[in-house]
Amino acid sequence: MVVRKKGDVSVEFHKVKFTNLDKVLYPSLGITKYQIIDYYIKAASKMLDFLQDRAITLCRFPDGVRREGFYEKNAPKGKPYWVKTFRQFSESARRDVEYIVCEDVETLAWLANLAALEISIPLSKTKSQEKPDLVLFDIDPEPPANLDHAVDVALALKLKLDLLGLKSYVKTTGKKGLHVVLPIIQKYTFKQTLAFVHQMGKILANESDLVVAEFRQSKVPGTVYVDYMQNIRSRTMICPYSLRGQELAPVSTPLDWQDLRKGLKAEDFNIVNVLERESDPWEGFFESKQSLDFEGVLAKDEEEMSESVSEVEGASALREYARKRDFQRTHEPRGRLSRGGEHVFVVQEHHARSLHHDFRLAREGVLKSWAVPKGVPEEAGTKRLAIQTEDHPLEYAEFEGTIPEGQYGAGMVRTWDKGTYKVKNWRKDKIEFFLKGSKLSGMYALIKLKKTSMKSYKQNEWLLLRMKE
Repeated sequence: MVVRKKGDVSVEFHKVKFTNLDKVLYPSLGITKYQIIDYYIKAASKMLDFLQDRAITLCRFPDGVRREGFYEKNAPKGKPYWVKTFRQFSESARRDVEYIVCEDVETLAWLANLAALEISIPLSKTKSQEKPDLVLFDIDPEPPANLDHAVDVALALKLKLDLLGLKSYVKTTGKKGLHVVLPIIQKYTFKQTLAFVHQMGKILANESDLVVAEFRQSKVPGTVYVDYMQNIRSRTMICPYSLRGQELAPVSTPLDWQDLRKGLKAEDFNIVNVLERESDPWEGFFESKQSLDFEGVLAKDEEEMSESVSEVEGASALREYARKRDFQRTHEPRGRLSRGGEHVFVVQEHHARSLHHDFRLAREGVLKSWAVPKGVPEEAGTKRLAIQTEDHPLEYAEFEGTIPEGQYGAGMVRTWDKGTYKVKNWRKDKIEFFLKGSKLSGMYALIKLKKTSMKSYKQNEWLLLRMKE
């Protein structure tokens, strides 16, 4: 579909009159209104499912993003006759508003010509305004917290939603945070969905000082706010694939959970590159509508639903595992978060630069791992330094072989002992457990070393102790 530089352009069935196509709206990149219209026409196939039957809100930037934009709910005067609208009472405006409903590419192109760079959608449709079909977790970091911290919280949230059997989707907001979204069956009220999000936020906040779940705490520096109030009926969410009125033309971009990692920046996903991606991470989104497990949020076993701070911070650790390895060269398992095998331990003898033991405990779908330079202690009362390393996939418990030269951890790996373990206590700084293997049997503890002024300190240093009976 081509937008011509002058005159009327036929877009599908209707005529859309474009104006000022050479006007630059993103000065840093030299992006013109012509390019914005072209982007929205090409993005229509991905956006229209989210815009369908929703009363949208616009943020327009007629003078470009270096000038202040303005929000617009009411359809502007002179709108084409074929633009669909929906009249309803606006709580914020305290009057009836004629909202635009964008259900075709012509309307989307017309909006782009209005310099409506940002398009936001409500969480319910016009035909069932009181029953949302979307649930929104707005993950909002307060500086000096940043997108890296939002990634940690989003991944921790996903693990909890997984435990409830809920399929979740993640996208960038195009600004400083992330959105985690659930498509749901339209049988709940906004009051119910708001309470659900609030409760999940409180669970996260109870486990980590990084997370806050109350509005009064939302501006505490260095925290990440799980904003449940975005699930009020009158609130909106920036539409997937909508541009943002920021200098580098970022896009609110759907991501695959596997692509969510530290180091991401909002401007990594922008008007230039977003539509070049071959796959759509949110394909089939509205085919995944699900029921909410309200009772499950409260009834899940505390140990099952809870994660320590270290687990929240390490929720993306399998991505670190993958980044360190070239699977074209090493035969180590690629791995992914898995279920099962939660009570397995393994000790692997690792002939790397120096011979050491790798001690691993299966938990939360991965192998929590420590390198023990002097070997796992066998005698009661003996303790050894243990260096926590990246999480490994559960399949690694079966791995034996030689990691090739030039690869991370190059050298021979073989199983030294393997068995089951039972947790007595698992906290962020102390883990107590009973091992039952062919060589190791008895009570052990992993104790995280604390910072002191007397010695050098590394956050990944622990003591592995064979406890006295």
